[in-house]
Amino acid sequence: MKPLAWVMKTRQNSNQHIGLFIFILILILGWAINSQFSTQGDLGSIEKDDNIFILVTGVVKNPGVYVFDREPSLKELIAKADYLKAKLIDTELCNTYPYIAQGTSVQISSKDGRIHIVTEPMPTAYKITLKIPISINTASMEELDTIPGIGPTLAEKIINYISLYGPFKQVEELKDVPGMGKLRYLKIKPYISI
Repeated sequence: MKPLAWVMKTRQNSNQHIGLFIFILILILGWAINSQFSTQGDLGSIEKDDNIFILVTGVVKNPGVYVFDREPSLKELIAKADYLKAKLIDTELCNTYPYIAQGTSVQISSKDGRIHIVTEPMPTAYKITLKIPISINTASMEELDTIPGIGPTLAEKIINYISLYGPFKQVEELKDVPGMGKLRYLKIKPYISI
């Protein structure tokens, strides 16, 4: 009888261990699922850095994207890009560009000893990489297509929605576009603005 009682105790003890193991496994699985969903939910609330990104091209020693803690003046931008004739910048040109806005592409050229500046929006691929929001009201279908989570079909639906109902007044209105689910909206939100 003692061996039989001992076997029963071992079984109960073994069942308790299995139950404890399953309970711990369920807790770990629940934690993993919760953290996965809470991470997806936080995509739309990624805090934006206060960094200002400006793309500089043309006749500069160091073309590329420059980072500033505030919108720079043209003189600061050219000095940072190390333009060979930075001292030749005239006051009139600097007054024309008192500051350069976030997401601007600045092309610097020189002709007849004078500096010429052409500014335009930074290419969309740079904006996506640097997480500079793209205006959904003014973006082309090709620009919308480059945003992660928006393909050519949804980009076309967004353009059609704007043509039917007018420009978006709030980013949240993007949820009204057919085919825009909650998770897709949360994925797209950090990359868009009005």
